[in-house]
Amino acid sequence: MIQHAFYFTADWCAPCKKVKPIVEEVNRDSAIKFTLIDVDENKSLCQTYSVNSVPTFIFIQDGQELRRMSGAKTKKELEDFLNG
Repeated sequence: MIQHAFYFTADWCAPCKKVKPIVEEVNRDSAIKFTLIDVDENKSLCQTYSVNSVPTFIFIQDGQELRRMSGAKTKKELEDFLNG
């Protein structure tokens, strides 16, 4: 079972700046890590996953999107997102 968690973000996004340290903290504590994806540098990946706003979090398992959420989140919300 291959699992990925993407965090779509942008340097100009105020909510992204707010949540980035929380994502980094979750990454230190969790077996599944968020991969930070800059939307300005990865437009094709944004199109692939139909990302229209930031921050957006997408959980992928075996190549299929299982969960998605958008907006600034708390540490608990991010942990719950990863743990399903």
